Amino acid sequence: MTRYILDTNVVMRFCNPSDIQHHLATEAISRLLAQGDECLLTAQIIVEFWVVATRPVEVNGLGWTVEKTRNTIDQVLERFPLLEESKHIFPNWLNLVTTNKVMI
Repeated sequence: MTRYILDTNVVMRFCNPSDIQHHLATEAISRLLAQGDECLLTAQIIVEFWVVATRPVEVNGLGWTVEKTRNTIDQVLERFPLLEESKHIFPNWLNLVTTNKVMI
């Protein structure tokens, strides 16, 4: 089994049936799950989801209400595990990218 952290954009499309790429996101996640892989979430993904979902449509958001956004997040969290983060994650990441001279 391989574990995948879902990208916020994939989660956004998965949760929004009116998105033109909803089917693609749903199909990709379904394939991973069907082959026994695990799809995971992080707090950052949920925060980013909230920001986009509640942002007005006029400024590239979904314009969802707080209630709809919360309900959708609750449903997503029932379906996909949330990775817990410790206070050591960021310093370890920073050390890794600095030591290995990672450039993106």
